[in-house]
Amino acid sequence: MSEYGKNKPAISCVECDVTSCVHNNHQNRCTAQSIKIGTHSACRCDETICQSFQAN
Repeated sequence: MSEYGKNKPAISCVECDVTSCVHNNHQNRCTAQSIKIGTHSACRCDETICQSFQAN
């Protein structure tokens, strides 16, 4: 896990389990400036993706 997001302010109430993303603050919170969720045709939550993901 990258140290990039550690100790940065997180988006309130946005949880993130993706430890390979630079926006994960090591406490399962997202530190991105904003987030974008896709796709256009999702019917269930497991069909969505975070388009703000950046590999660490």
